[in-house]
Order: sequence, then structure tokens, then C-alpha cells
Amino acid sequence: MAKSKESGTKRRAQRKAASKEAMKRTKKQVALGRKEARQRRIIILSVAALVAVILLIVVIAVVQELIIKPGKPVAKVNGVAISTKDFQNLLAYKRYNLHLNERSLQESINQLDPTQQGSDFLTSFYQQQLAQVQTDLAMAADMALEELIEDQLIAEKAQEMGITVTDAEIQNAIFPPPPEPPTDTVEAPTPIPQEVLDERYDELLSILGMSDKDFRKIVRRGLLREKLQEELAKQVPTTGLVARARLILADSEEKIQEAQSRIEAGEDFAIVAQEVSSDTLTAENGGDTGWMTPEQVNSRYGPEVQDAIFTAEIGKPVQVQSGDNYYLIMVLERDENGPLPEEVLTLRRNSALADWLAKRKESPDVTIERLLQPDQIPPDTFTTPQP
Repeated sequence: MAKSKESGTKRRAQRKAASKEAMKRTKKQVALGRKEARQRRIIILSVAALVAVILLIVVIAVVQELIIKPGKPVAKVNGVAISTKDFQNLLAYKRYNLHLNERSLQESINQLDPTQQGSDFLTSFYQQQLAQVQTDLAMAADMALEELIEDQLIAEKAQEMGITVTDAEIQNAIFPPPPEPPTDTVEAPTPIPQEVLDERYDELLSILGMSDKDFRKIVRRGLLREKLQEELAKQVPTTGLVARARLILADSEEKIQEAQSRIEAGEDFAIVAQEVSSDTLTAENGGDTGWMTPEQVNSRYGPEVQDAIFTAEIGKPVQVQSGDNYYLIMVLERDENGPLPEEVLTLRRNSALADWLAKRKESPDVTIERLLQPDQIPPDTFTTPQP
């Protein structure tokens, strides 16, 4: 009985010790679990913070590339900003067309037969054009920037003159209507289906990397430029300072002296000019220059001859030296408001917009800020022209 009681006491003591040990282990495990949980939370929070930072960097980069950078102006004209997006779109369009020209010229050179007469001249001609295209490619960014600056000045002038471009005109520029046949006997060419034109247009937009809206902005600016050129050409004066003279050209002062002596002795100026003058443009006509403007005389004969023709006494021969050339000049007529020669009028009309832009850029009431930075110029992706 005593042994049984002692054995029970011993078992209870063992159970109590085991229970204490279990409780001790449980507390340790709980503490360890709590520690591990804290560590997991710290790791999770750290990872979450890292992910948040990465996402923030990505968002900032996306905003920078898609919103801030495209919206950052490359220039300002009278306070009006020209966006990076418009600049990059125009630059892509210009580069694409230049590369197409480059490929076309290279193909023309490759197709020339070196044994055919005149091929050397054509090869040289094409190579000069090719060199110009390659120069334009190198300067494409600057050219695109200047064009956009000019387009803003054009837009201001067009608004002042009431010149507009309609959506229908833009549509016709992108998809020109088929031409009318010249006569009833000529069969009209089969028009290209609109779905084919649409497909080609979509391919072009994909190559250029721009939307239809962006492309139409480029077309609109081009049409506005054409319309302003037409209106300014109409305003070119058709009259101005002109003069008509006879002249004799020689390579020595002695020859000019001899010619003047013959004329003073009574010989006709025209006859002497036909016999003496080496000016191939006037000699056959007795030295008659026809009606000319000051800039025509200057570009053909030099400023000294220009000064003589527009200041010398009418009907009195005068000697003039210009460079290594010697002239005997007699002014026949001069008119402050005479009809301009057709070639001058055509030239002034063709350059009406360019002349206006040059003056406008230098005008004191025009403010132009060129803000283009290297990181706003995308790389040229058209090194291999698309077919």
C-alpha cells in the first residue's frame, strides 16, 4: 500500500514536471513564433516598400516620357510653345521622306550604264543630289525646328488675313481625288479602292509612329503655308525701278578707250558693240541690256556697273571697271516705276513667303526662343527605308 502511494506521488511529480517543461517549451515556441512573425512582417513591409519605390520610379519615368517630355516646349514664338511631340512627329516625317529620296537616288545611280553616253554627267548630278540629301538628314532636327517656328509665324499671319484650311482640304491632300480624263476619247484610269488607300495610309502611320490626328496636323500646316505663299505672291508689286542701257565689255582699258573714241567720232554704239563687246548676252543686240532691275545688273555685272546704269546721265557713255572687266556704258532709259521683267516678277512671287519670313524673324516685335535639348531629339529609325 505504501509502495503504491509512493509510486502515485512519484508519477504526479513526474507529470507536474512534464507539464512545467511543456509550458516552458510552449512559451519559448510562442516567443519564437512571435519573433518570426515580426521578421516576416518586416520582410513583407520591406518588400512592399521596395515594390512601391520601383513602381514610383516606373510611374515617374512613364510620366516623364509620355507627359512631361512630350509637353516640354522645344521653342516659343511670341510666347506660344511648340511641343516636343509636334517636333518629333515632324522630324520623323522629314527623315522618312529624306531616306526615301536617298534610296531613290541611289537606285538611279545603280541603274546607270557606265558605257552609255552622258552617264558620267548623270552620275555626278545624282551624287550631288545624294550628298545634299545626306546633309539634310544630318541637319533634319534643326530644319524641323525652324519649320515649326516658321509655321507659328505663318499661323499668326494667316489668322490676320483670314486664311484657313478646312478638314475637306486636308482629306483631299491625303487622299487626292482621281484626275479627270483630258478628253472623252481617253479612258479614265481605274481608281484605287478606298480600302486599299486606307490600308496604305495606316501602314504609313505605323512606320512614322504617329496617329492620324498628328499626321493631319502636319498636313494642315503645309496647306496653310501654301495658301499664305499664294496670297503673298499676289501682293508682290509688278512695277519698280528699272533701266535699259547699252554696254560694251572688254578685257582691257585700251579696248574700251578705242571703242569710246570710235563712238565719239560718230560711229553707232550698237555697231561698235557688235564688233568689240565680249558680252555674249548683249553683243548680238548691239549691247542692249533690255529693261533690268538693280539686283539683275548687280548679279550679272557687279555693283560698279549697277551704280553706273542707275546714276549716270542718260545718253552719255561712261567707262566702268568691275573686277578684271572693263565696260563702256550708255544709259538709254530709266523708269522709277516701270514694269518689272517677267523673270524678276516670277522670282519675287516664288520667294514671297521666304522673303516675308526672313523679315518677320528679324522684326523687333517677334520673340523667338529656341529651347531644343539633345534628349528631345530621337534617334533616326529610318536608316533602312521602308518599301
